[in-house]
Amino acid sequence: QRERASARERERERGRERERERAMAISIAAEWQMMGDKFYRKQDLYTMKWTNTDLSRHKVACSRFGGPIAIIRDDSKIVQLRSESARPRLSIFSSSGNLISSILWDRPGGRLVALGWTEEENLACIVQDGTIFLYNIYGELLEPHISMGKECWDQGVSQCVVWDRGVVCLTERHEVFSIPDLRSPHVHKLANPNLDDDPFCMVVVEPQFTQSGDLEVLLAGTTSVIRVDMHSAQEQGRSYGPIQKMALSPTGTLLACFTYDGRLLVLASDFSRLLSEFDTQVHLLMLNYS
Repeated sequence: QRERASARERERERGRERERERAMAISIAAEWQMMGDKFYRKQDLYTMKWTNTDLSRHKVACSRFGGPIAIIRDDSKIVQLRSESARPRLSIFSSSGNLISSILWDRPGGRLVALGWTEEENLACIVQDGTIFLYNIYGELLEPHISMGKECWDQGVSQCVVWDRGVVCLTERHEVFSIPDLRSPHVHKLANPNLDDDPFCMVVVEPQFTQSGDLEVLLAGTTSVIRVDMHSAQEQGRSYGPIQKMALSPTGTLLACFTYDGRLLVLASDFSRLLSEFDTQVHLLMLNYS
């Protein structure tokens, strides 16, 4: 009888084990989402160490390859200050959310337009008058400051993109200026894109990814995307807009576009081919993607 009872208990345990395996298989399958003809899933690797940090209230700059993250309160948004100081702080975290440094933001030159990391892991902060302030990861200000030139000073910077080596700025009069290499900061004026309104977003195509070998900028307008370099401005992607966010692949060959009707498109970066299209059923402006 003891042997029969033991056998029944082993059988029940095997049954419970099969149920656990079945439940685990269902749970894993539920994590996968279909996009096009392939399945993808998102895995949580770790929990961020920071507390009470709402990224939707901040300007955020993430360095490549798991490098530092810089955030500063976005004063263009109406937010409740809670217990914060009225003066914003520039904070730099590790990729897991550990605080590295935090400094009071008190730079002159108007509002902070954009910030981003260079390949040397210096943080470039561009203010409205075209001044570029560089910081290391410890929040130490690096000298000298860099200027985008008199025209940016006079017109005011409205949008800006920081890439590995340089900076591109769009002025309030819709003129485009670039510094291709911050280590040798010479300002170049690009061709006039002839925009009537502010573009929804812009992306830099680095020189090593262009046919001409020159820096190019993609500006997403109301009806199309304008490709601008030092010599010309060309209209492209007319059938895909309006586009509210764009991100270029690390190889420079693919362009991801998020449209105002909620479609996620993957295009060849020269707009010659539409490679995939997915309806996200989300029409809200995304915080950031890359």
